[in-house]
Amino acid sequence: MSLRKTLAPTAAGMLLFAAALTLAPAAPAAAQEVVQDEGAAYRAWHEASQAGDNAKAMAAAKAYLEKYPKGQYADFIQKWYGTAQMTALDAAIKEKRTADMIAVGRDILATDPENLNVLYALAFNIRRNELFAAPQNFTNAPAAVEFSKKAIGLVESGKTLTGVQTFDKNGTLAWLTQVLAVNEGKNGSPAEAIKLYEKSTALAPDDPQIAARNLLAVVTLRQAKYGELAKAYNALPEADRSAAEPKPEVKAAKDALNAEADGLIEAAARFVAFGKTKGLPAATVDRVNQLLQTVYKGRFPEDATLEGLKKILADKGVPAA
Repeated sequence: MSLRKTLAPTAAGMLLFAAALTLAPAAPAAAQEVVQDEGAAYRAWHEASQAGDNAKAMAAAKAYLEKYPKGQYADFIQKWYGTAQMTALDAAIKEKRTADMIAVGRDILATDPENLNVLYALAFNIRRNELFAAPQNFTNAPAAVEFSKKAIGLVESGKTLTGVQTFDKNGTLAWLTQVLAVNEGKNGSPAEAIKLYEKSTALAPDDPQIAARNLLAVVTLRQAKYGELAKAYNALPEADRSAAEPKPEVKAAKDALNAEADGLIEAAARFVAFGKTKGLPAATVDRVNQLLQTVYKGRFPEDATLEGLKKILADKGVPAA
């Protein structure tokens, strides 16, 4: 998506501004100094712009607008500055200069805080270039969360992307929510991450680019928690674990392990079913399926033929083998 809106100044406009400088009426000394200062600020921008030094011209334009927000050239320079900002943002996105992209984006949002196109571009490109890159990079995760939350609020209020004819509201909310989930997982909040992943999946249940990532992420988070609980349970004395009447702490550990096993079985089964129906890479589906069978056997050792697991998969749309 190009964010650029071409607003190039005309030659006639330049002549009018030059005339305005030349034909300004006489004024008291103090007023003349103000006019001269404003004229100098304008010329600093104009010279940099004519020289093609966009960075210097943007700095001069910003300085002019901050000092003379209602100056005689303010409207013209504001239009030029808006176009220059979008051009700089486009360039930073294209060249994957994330720090510059964020800096320019924040500059735009300072005067246009509800610019959904800019918020979308910032969140999407941090997600693509860092959070989902190989290797992952979470340097700008806080910024991605900030932009995603603001964008979610605007989309939920009914705002759509400018220039997009068929705006997918749920799909947009799904990947923005996914950004929040990734961050919670990184921050060591698996329960909150799982809630957000599930919310994201519910918004785009049939989209492999969103739902498959979410489902696999939930499997990974639950597998880690299951491993922790299994380690804690197995660390208890064997005699206590095999006792006919287990101690309260043993029973609590076993109940926690079984509850997490049930959650992991459900998550893995959902991914396997989705993977088989959507044609996801067989190696990944098989790996999760092996995990699913291992955990199921540990949870239900009495079901030697895995009939219960087959029913779980069948209920999720996997045909019988």
